[in-house]
Amino acid sequence: MSKIKDKELDELLAELDKVGADKAEEEDTRRYIKTLRIWELAVLLVLAVSIFTLIKPEFVIPKGDIILPVLVAVVIIGYIFFLQKRRKYISTILLQDCNVEKMLGVQRISILKFRNKRERARNFYTMIKTLIMGGYTDLAQKFIDKMAEYAEPHLSRIYGAILKMEVYLKLEDFRTMGREMTEMKRINKEERITPDILQIYRSGAVIYELASKWDMEEYEALLKMLEKVATAAEVTNLARVRASYYAYRVAQKMGDKEKEQTYKNYVIENGGTTFYKKELASAN
Repeated sequence: MSKIKDKELDELLAELDKVGADKAEEEDTRRYIKTLRIWELAVLLVLAVSIFTLIKPEFVIPKGDIILPVLVAVVIIGYIFFLQKRRKYISTILLQDCNVEKMLGVQRISILKFRNKRERARNFYTMIKTLIMGGYTDLAQKFIDKMAEYAEPHLSRIYGAILKMEVYLKLEDFRTMGREMTEMKRINKEERITPDILQIYRSGAVIYELASKWDMEEYEALLKMLEKVATAAEVTNLARVRASYYAYRVAQKMGDKEKEQTYKNYVIENGGTTFYKKELASAN
């Protein structure tokens, strides 16, 4: 299945079908594959034109006229930008649908399209988060271990710590979460975290802060934090569903029946195939 010969990875990817990844609509996966291929060709075309211009400028820039090559470069770069936006748009649709199976089906393609170690790490990270969102924590743990073999060591450690915190949050194992937070802080201190990773690092800190308030039974402060996300227009539906699920849990502990029902209804109506919806729907 994968470009890299790894029987264990192939077996893990095959396990995704057992949790419904094979049910992803063919249209979504076809569009994603097509977008990836066209984007790669466009990048190669830009590189080829650039190299050829350096080697044989007289063929690309006849009589010193640079207008044509500049226009061509602008069109190509604009097209690449459009394709990149389209890739993000496809992912956004999946995040709004909260469809775990569809997300896994498309994300598996990203795992198969191995490139550099940084991108591999991102692909693993996204897939593992989706598995956790679906409630498949055992399989998520297996992918966390496998990620260490394909990502740069510091990325593997920071991603792994954050993902494990997500798992322990679902299991409500706050003590172990604390150990992972300590590990994450150690990595941040010892190694320089680049700006693109900093946001992920901060998300891990937020997860721990929420869990700490839960563990310390600081329910009022926690509910305010969750309500801010649950009602934010700029976040994805998935983020609102997740915040609403935990807001429901907190309201339940506080005995606030009105808020409990409000957040429960939102999760059931908008939670797609996430474990958030499954758990609350089965409680009816």
